[in-house]
Amino acid sequence: MKKFSAIMLIMSIMLVFTACSEDKTGSVNFGDYNPEIESTTIYNNSDLLYSDTNWINAYALKYNYYDKSTGESIITEGKCGNYYQSHDSASNVISYYAQQEGYILQYFLNKDTKTGTVSVVTDGTMDDLYSGFSLISTCDPYFPVYKNVTKVGQDFVADRSATRYKQTQTENGIVTKIAYVWIDDELGFASKCEQYNALTEELEMRWELLDFTQNVKESDIMIDIDSYEIAG
Repeated sequence: MKKFSAIMLIMSIMLVFTACSEDKTGSVNFGDYNPEIESTTIYNNSDLLYSDTNWINAYALKYNYYDKSTGESIITEGKCGNYYQSHDSASNVISYYAQQEGYILQYFLNKDTKTGTVSVVTDGTMDDLYSGFSLISTCDPYFPVYKNVTKVGQDFVADRSATRYKQTQTENGIVTKIAYVWIDDELGFASKCEQYNALTEELEMRWELLDFTQNVKESDIMIDIDSYEIAG
């Protein structure tokens, strides 16, 4: 199994300030996949996605992430109140944020060596931050009515009911990429996604929610920092 590069690790497990990423309601991120955004001419409002984002305030989840250029990892993350943490199994590094009065302490903790670093973030609060999963799983409400999207079935992802869609990308009349997207029926986020090169049938990118819990407590997210040797 390949390990994530440093860039992919940061993209996968770090929180993102809203100042740096204003598009929090955009389409599912398919990398270099450019979906047709023109919707069908006639549709009912009931055909659109309804997204309930209240879960991002107190949750714990685990998902598998694969990219053909960087490899595969299991990401475990959670957020509640003044705390957020995310663990990348490929590197065994934890990204941990703790809200203090007027600033955030940002830790990177190595579980293998029990060492870590800390820095101070002064230009945001926990409410301004969004996790890696909440960003990649956000869907455009109009996704089901795109001309190149079809509903293909019902499934369960992480023991949760989900609707499966197929989306295609064409060039000069030839289908070049195919994406399957599973949308959580209760909360409206993408709980699973698979993107293929249609010409070679190669899997290019994939993620899948493995476990999901809402309404966790701060104590479920907090880490005993004293158990790590921290360098400032």
